[in-house]
Amino acid sequence: MCTITNKIKLCSCKANSTARLQHYWVLYRRNKNNDIDITIVGEVMLPSFDIFHPEQYESNYAILANRVNEGDVFDVPMVFKAKDVLELVFNNNDDYSKRASYGFKYFKKQWIKCEVGAYYLMGRFDEVQFGKIKK
Repeated sequence: MCTITNKIKLCSCKANSTARLQHYWVLYRRNKNNDIDITIVGEVMLPSFDIFHPEQYESNYAILANRVNEGDVFDVPMVFKAKDVLELVFNNNDDYSKRASYGFKYFKKQWIKCEVGAYYLMGRFDEVQFGKIKK
């Protein structure tokens, strides 16, 4: 069982990509010029709770929801726009079944919980910035 603390920091490191980061965040911004419906053929993979039991996952979501709304969560000042999406990913380089993703949408000057998936983001959002999560 893995618990996320309320001490995390979202750092704006100079990484080239998120691929090698163990824990990372990505800020997405709505692109009104890209409103494409994408059809994807593939296999649906349901989340595994090997590392995060469903109750623990929800508890972590609550901790993160409070933390991302605190003024000092980012290491640099950030400016957000309505409908921005923030994705927090933990255990990225572990077995995919241990990977956990949490999403938030910027609404009325605060981050609120939202489901974030690749299908939701594709064709509608642009990646604005990303960085490492320090625990």
